[in-house]
Amino acid sequence: MVILFLFPFFFSIYYVLRKQVDKAFLNVYLPCTFLVPYYYAFRLPHMPVLSVGTSALIPIGISLLLRPKIRWKFRRMDALVVLFMVSFGLSEVLREANPKDGMLLWLGEFCEVFLAYIVGRQIIEPNLRLETVKRIIFLFVIQTPFALYEFRFGQNVWLNMAHKVFQLSDVAWFVQLRGGTARIATAFGDTILAGMLFMVAMALNYYLVQIYKLDKTRLGSKMNWLQKYRIPFFLLPIFLFMTNSRMPMACGLMCYLFLQIPRFRSIRTGAIVIVLTVSIGAGAVYAYFQHYTSVSEDKAADEAQTSAIYRKQLVEYYAPILEEGGWLGWGTLSHPSVPGLSSIDNDYMLVQLSQGKLGKYTFILIALESIFTLAMFATKFRSRESQFLLFSLMGALIGIFVSLSTVYLGEQVLQVVFLLIGWSQSLQDTNVAMGARAVSSMPEAKFRFKRVIA
Repeated sequence: MVILFLFPFFFSIYYVLRKQVDKAFLNVYLPCTFLVPYYYAFRLPHMPVLSVGTSALIPIGISLLLRPKIRWKFRRMDALVVLFMVSFGLSEVLREANPKDGMLLWLGEFCEVFLAYIVGRQIIEPNLRLETVKRIIFLFVIQTPFALYEFRFGQNVWLNMAHKVFQLSDVAWFVQLRGGTARIATAFGDTILAGMLFMVAMALNYYLVQIYKLDKTRLGSKMNWLQKYRIPFFLLPIFLFMTNSRMPMACGLMCYLFLQIPRFRSIRTGAIVIVLTVSIGAGAVYAYFQHYTSVSEDKAADEAQTSAIYRKQLVEYYAPILEEGGWLGWGTLSHPSVPGLSSIDNDYMLVQLSQGKLGKYTFILIALESIFTLAMFATKFRSRESQFLLFSLMGALIGIFVSLSTVYLGEQVLQVVFLLIGWSQSLQDTNVAMGARAVSSMPEAKFRFKRVIA
């Protein structure tokens, strides 16, 4: 049955060979990424483990790398992403106990990070942006019955199929309970990862809400109906709440605040107000966190306080190991672990353990550069539509980068993050650009003397 997981790879190749890369992206890659779990995967001899979504991404990414769809314009982010891949490769080859395993890990990372970034840079802007967001939101909405079933009965349909239909015995994930209810994950294999992706969907849907307000005819009949009754607007936050993942939920609120910036009369005023609000809130949360985690673990009042104390202990106990790892770290499979603290719920720490200071600082620069680029675009874009899309991407990325201080970056989320980063680097102020082309295409006026009859 696992042979079925190869079909998206061949479907993607079929579209690419017919020079229909757009269809491969919309009809194969996006459904496989947002509807098929990452643990639906296969491994060919001498190759890394590839999820269904990753296998669909490979032909698209390689075709765009070899034959760019738009003219390549160098950006600082390109160099940072390449440096991040070099950092990962050096760590896996030089620091991994088994360099062959390290090379396979690097190859898998190349497919999921670098190719996703290339696709985001090349294929979405400007003509595919609306269709991309619509497709993503549809893929989330159609998961509604499965999400409700999982929340009510504690049974994940995708997980049950993995065990009973595809006989995937190595899937270690299971439905978790918290506060007497199930934490939904739907197609995303982990409640925390699901929470971050629901947050991304919330941010992107905000762009569709504004399109609906500006022009109701552009969304098509199905999406127009969904937006008319605000179904995604209310449904996606409910899904996020049903994951019961505290940090993604908090970052979802912060993301929503950033989405309000373009609603101000002045973008600058809105940015100042929202940044000050978020900064004050972050300071208050940090002070509360220090007080909340000041007690010993055996005196914690509940599971939430125990979890917070655990994350604080991670930073303290792993500090000497991180320092000893130096600039290249220990390797993904070979890094030491502290007894009782084997789960690294901090992706920045996890990157430093695996890739050392070089990998961590490069990743931080990637995060900062992505937000800085969007902020610069915000000062230049004049189209309301482009501004709302810009802040949708900014809110999603800020929410994820803050979440990673207490969660890890893995499975589909890794690809989605670098897809969004690549997309953010290629944004265009479409209405202004179209207007400029329209003016330049007008025939030059000819002035001649004419006889005037009084």
